[in-house]
Amino acid sequence: MSLLSESLVEEWLNRAGYFTIRGVRYGVNEIDLLAVRHTAQGIEARHIEVQISINPISYISPLTKEQSKTLGKNRTSSWTRPSNILEESISAWLDKKFYSRSKEAAREKAWPGLKWSLEFVHGEVRHQAELEAIRANGINTISFFTILSSLCHDPAFAYKGGAGTDIAEMLSYYVWHKESCGSD
Repeated sequence: MSLLSESLVEEWLNRAGYFTIRGVRYGVNEIDLLAVRHTAQGIEARHIEVQISINPISYISPLTKEQSKTLGKNRTSSWTRPSNILEESISAWLDKKFYSRSKEAAREKAWPGLKWSLEFVHGEVRHQAELEAIRANGINTISFFTILSSLCHDPAFAYKGGAGTDIAEMLSYYVWHKESCGSD
């Protein structure tokens, strides 16, 4: 679902006036989305990672290799993690997604000198403590539901034309039809 969900997030950003680049690579690492737009205060820059699960069975962040070996657990185990283990796995995940030198270099190469907001778009989350830990580490979190709601109720004059336009318009049609006619 990652390509589809990224397309819808990109459409949401495009409708808000952002120029977007998806799948920015630097070495073997990749950034899901970079978005920039000009405002009265200057250029607004966003680095967005997207991870959508509709029916989560485990954690957002896998155990580190060291944790997996020490604990004798699979990296994606749904085993309930003590807070110290969770904090360590979140820290490693955040480094991989946002804070590593390669991610910083990719952002700097894409558009030098900008201050990037770091954001995580998520679906359903099994362990709310993860979202709290992500936020505590300086990442803005956005529910995929919020994005879909915005796309479904966006005015007709909004910027359109991204890869997710057709899908967003189908969702909007469904919501409009359901609200207007009261039936399927």
